[in-house]
Amino acid sequence: MAERYYPLDSSRMVTSPYGMRDGWMHWGTDFGREGGSAGMPVYAAQAGTVVQTGAASGYGGPSPAGWVRIDHSDEQGGGQTVYGHVVAEVSPGDVVQAGQRIAHINPNSATNGGVAPHLHFEVYPWVFSRGAAIDAEPWLAGALEPGGGSAPIAPPPPSGEVIFGVDVSRYQNGFSLAAAKNEGMQFVIISTGDGDISDPVYQSHFEDAQAAGMPISAYHFLRRENMGSTIAQQVSASLRAMGDKRAPVWLDCENESGLSLWEIQEAKRLFEEAGVRVLGIYATASWWESKVDGGEPPTQPLGAVWVAHYGQDLKGPPGALYDQRDKSVWGYPLGDQTPVIWQFGQRGVVNGYEVDVNAFRGSVEQLQALFYSGTVPQGGNTMSLFGHEQVAALNDAKIAAQEANRKLDRLISLMEYVAGQLGPWPQLGQNSKGENLTLVDGVAAARRDIANIQQQIQIILKGK
Repeated sequence: MAERYYPLDSSRMVTSPYGMRDGWMHWGTDFGREGGSAGMPVYAAQAGTVVQTGAASGYGGPSPAGWVRIDHSDEQGGGQTVYGHVVAEVSPGDVVQAGQRIAHINPNSATNGGVAPHLHFEVYPWVFSRGAAIDAEPWLAGALEPGGGSAPIAPPPPSGEVIFGVDVSRYQNGFSLAAAKNEGMQFVIISTGDGDISDPVYQSHFEDAQAAGMPISAYHFLRRENMGSTIAQQVSASLRAMGDKRAPVWLDCENESGLSLWEIQEAKRLFEEAGVRVLGIYATASWWESKVDGGEPPTQPLGAVWVAHYGQDLKGPPGALYDQRDKSVWGYPLGDQTPVIWQFGQRGVVNGYEVDVNAFRGSVEQLQALFYSGTVPQGGNTMSLFGHEQVAALNDAKIAAQEANRKLDRLISLMEYVAGQLGPWPQLGQNSKGENLTLVDGVAAARRDIANIQQQIQIILKGK
């Protein structure tokens, strides 16, 4: 076999493997590094000739940002390799050796295709053509480390405490969250509805979770405005479902018709105007990379990320399902950040129900900080800025102030209306100068007419 090298050094980890990913084919293998991959050197996997560098669809640009594509002769091992989301350090026509540095991972999401920094690596053993790529990991088996040394057997699993929770909707009507807590579920995320349809069991789920002492957040399924309802109508449906039992909300972005970034931003704006804090977005990685108009936008301006990724759609207790999952999902970015909550199964068995199950890397206290103070835990050290009750009180005060302002606005409008009617009023007629009469003029004229009528009546009566 021709000499081969790993494209990143031994600190690498696979952040997204080759193969089907949430219903679509991921033709490459994504590599990164725990803690961030920006600026990591990228090395040629085989000797060959550089055939293309710079801007490329999905990988970024302008040049030298984008990709590097290398052709390998039969003597060099054959085929082609592709290195995406990088800044090229070689040029077309350059002959490179296996293990030679050729680029570095682009740290700038504005020029790397709008993604968090990582290397997308593809292998074409015969011809460069969509559908001809193969799994890079077996191809790299036995490859050397750049600079020498041996390859790590496998990346270490993510460290830190993991707690489990469920998300529920009207389809789990009757589901006991108290029983779920007894089975180890530590938090709940409750549906408020779909589009402009309110979830009718939100409040009963909320009361159940509250009685069980579980941290609570909500989610609302967003749909395109051209599907029959405006974003404002959808937010109103969510608020109706919540009533006075409000919780911070996730924007559920999984509509097959896609969404525009404006629609997602508008939902966030309207929720926040109503006094409901938006935690962030829920989506699969493939949805965020392909269904948002304009490509894969940054997620940080929208809040945190709650990602759905199941792998094999297995059934069983949450702990058993989680243990079977590829933990590299935690390191895979949506836009410009990795997830804080992972929905790792939709067939978790809890309290006799099949239900969506989720993991959070951290303590219950850190989850409360995420839900109620807006703090995204980092490194296992973040503490809550406010308790649940304090945040709820602040939200109640904000809502009360907003309602008071609305009432004041209505009062001012009424006063202005009345004041306007106290001026010249065309319906009352005009005076001898052709000027519209005021309300006072009208009353005075009516009194004079009544007095004249009374006088005429007296004259008639005396004449009899």
